[in-house]
Amino acid sequence: MKIGIDAKWFFNGNPSGKVVIRNLLEEFLKISGHHQIFIFLKKEERELRFPFTYPNVTLIYVFGKNNQLSNLLCIPRIAKRLNLDIILFFYFSPIIAGIKRIAFVFDAIYKSNPEHYSLAERLYFMPIKYLASKSDMVLTISETEKKRLLKYGFNSKDKIDVLSMGVHKKYKPKEYHLEEEVARIRKMYHLPERFILYVGRINARKNIHNLLLAISLMKEKEIKFVLGGKNDWKAFNVTALIEKLGLKDNVDLLGYIDDIDLPVLYSLATVFCYVSYDEGFGLPPIESLASGVPVVVANAGSLPEVCGEAGVYCNPDDPKDIAQKIDSLLSDSSLYEYKKKKGVEIAKQYDWAYSAQRLLEIFLQVGVTSN
Repeated sequence: MKIGIDAKWFFNGNPSGKVVIRNLLEEFLKISGHHQIFIFLKKEERELRFPFTYPNVTLIYVFGKNNQLSNLLCIPRIAKRLNLDIILFFYFSPIIAGIKRIAFVFDAIYKSNPEHYSLAERLYFMPIKYLASKSDMVLTISETEKKRLLKYGFNSKDKIDVLSMGVHKKYKPKEYHLEEEVARIRKMYHLPERFILYVGRINARKNIHNLLLAISLMKEKEIKFVLGGKNDWKAFNVTALIEKLGLKDNVDLLGYIDDIDLPVLYSLATVFCYVSYDEGFGLPPIESLASGVPVVVANAGSLPEVCGEAGVYCNPDDPKDIAQKIDSLLSDSSLYEYKKKKGVEIAKQYDWAYSAQRLLEIFLQVGVTSN
């Protein structure tokens, strides 16, 4: 079978998309030897070295500055010329006669909660539902998200499937990291011995506003809060709120965190907080659990499904409840150790190799069905 994979986010782009495509490809290419694989990358990044070299893999460079336009206009023309059998697209799956298409839609939160998105984002996302409904299969990242896609008519029940995300083996408890790496990260980011951590986008949906309010209401006043990530669309003035709440000495803003530093950074945290209003999956909490760090997460979206018994759940609309849940982990050593142990167990269930095997099965399943 001649399989095309849209990998334009491999080096840069959507943060979640980058994690998914890098990890999926790493595992998928190991088991793809009987098939010809055509990987679409941005021509603007041709000078960057693609790390996975296999005799059955061909790299195709396409216009990549706009994912929508590239998927709708550029890739179809090349796919027809190459006579591909099936292609995996992220979000925007074009209509191409004679070629099967799989649309990988991480979430449809923009449909259920448009208030979390700017007008420009909502307009950009508008074609996704229609295109997904015309695709041969729609993949998403959790059962929670599958229900949402069904509710909004992205496709029929038999044409929407779940391809779960995984956790890379680099995320592990602190004792499994090299001592010199632990020392380097602690020094680089000026990390205290104990701290609460958030890593992710900084925007309205991630609910950083209520998380900061919760930090100001905690009984535990000595522990630091470390906030990692860069401002996203529809962000707010984090610094102004920190000053208003009198948290200037309690909060450290790290800005963007390099992927190389994330595993050790997670493992050094005392508690990880992720009180987002909604998530299709929620990678940071699972990566934190794999790192041996208990999590306080919102009782919303897919987070209860993904974190299971390991999560300490809070009402994302109630800063007082968020504060109480963080305090409960910090003050109850038995609860802390139980959640820590349970978190490592649950994180092991999320395996990129398994996801890659499922993807291959889906390619074969969709590829042999009639149009």
